[in-house]
Amino acid sequence: MQTKINWFEIPADDLSRASKFYETIFDTTLRTETSEFAPMAIFTDSDGNSLGALTKADFCEPGHGGTLVYLDAGPSIQTVIDRIAGAGGKVIMDKFALPKQLGYIAHFTDSEGNRIALHAMQ
Repeated sequence: MQTKINWFEIPADDLSRASKFYETIFDTTLRTETSEFAPMAIFTDSDGNSLGALTKADFCEPGHGGTLVYLDAGPSIQTVIDRIAGAGGKVIMDKFALPKQLGYIAHFTDSEGNRIALHAMQ
C-alpha cells in the first residue's frame, strides 16, 4: 500500500511567533483559523488546499525529540536554509545529498524548539 502525508501539525507555544518564522523562511502567508479544537496557522498549496498547521493546543508541546516532518523546500533547499537563522531558528544538520539522486535534506530547530526537516531536489 502506498501512502502520503495528508496533514501535519507542528506544536507552537507562541502561534504568532511560529507563524512569522515559517512565513519568513518559506516566503509565504499562513491562514489563521480558530476552532474549538485549537488555534492554528494553516499551510496551503498554490490551489488553497490545506496541508497542515502550526497548532497551539494543550495536547501537544514543542520539542526536539518528537516526530520528524519533512517539508518541501523546493526548488532550492539552500534558499530556505539561508533564511532559518534570521527568522529565529537554527540549522542543526546542513544540506546533505541523498544517494541515487533522491535530492537533498537538512534539519533545523524552529522558533518553538521543534526539530523539523527539509527536502528538495536541488
